[in-house]
Amino acid sequence: MNQPQNIVLILAGGEGTRAQQAVPKQYVQIEGIPVLAYTLRTFDRHPLIDAIYVVCRDKWRPYVERFTTELGFDKFRGTFPAGDSSIESIRNGVAGLQPLVSADAIVLVHDGVRPLVSADVISDSIRVCRQHGNAIAAMQGEEAYMAGDAEKAVEMIPREQLWGAQTPHTFPLSTLVEAFADADRRGLAQSQSLYTLMAELGHWPLYKSRGERVNIKITNPEDIWLFSRLASVL
Repeated sequence: MNQPQNIVLILAGGEGTRAQQAVPKQYVQIEGIPVLAYTLRTFDRHPLIDAIYVVCRDKWRPYVERFTTELGFDKFRGTFPAGDSSIESIRNGVAGLQPLVSADAIVLVHDGVRPLVSADVISDSIRVCRQHGNAIAAMQGEEAYMAGDAEKAVEMIPREQLWGAQTPHTFPLSTLVEAFADADRRGLAQSQSLYTLMAELGHWPLYKSRGERVNIKITNPEDIWLFSRLASVL
């Protein structure tokens, strides 16, 4: 019996103002290619991935299509229009996938600005989702955590209880379709991410898959500096 396809939905619609760059951070050139290309490359090379789609703004679509062709990304299949927020971009991507892939396809939703995602993270995300019905890449906290306001701490949270959610966030397409329909019924439109939307919908349990310290999200200028140093040895 054939396994359902593994489809990647890469989010690349952000403007990235905190990175203080002339272009959105996913399009910043590092070693001659955009950050987004590094992200796509790992998924394109992964033997379990069947197809890759990018959610981006219309003005960047020709550029994405051009560099994916120039770099020979065989699994890139096209783009979907970005929304005004990350969750709206995911919604658009899910809607775009519906006529193209089967309802039981596994969809890995990944930040385009996490270019250091590894093959092991991808493999474990697929494994956990197939076993449990969902997977959230996560790293256990390693610091001592304080809870309080900007001035003072009033509580200590044991780090064993805290996990940092990364991406991919992985679910069957049918689950994502129903989640957005449920969100519409409840009037939930401002979730920070797919993980937080599922939490707000009470979609428990959510299962942790492998995360890695280097699976960083490029957000600030220092993140670009760090990735540029790492990219030089990739």
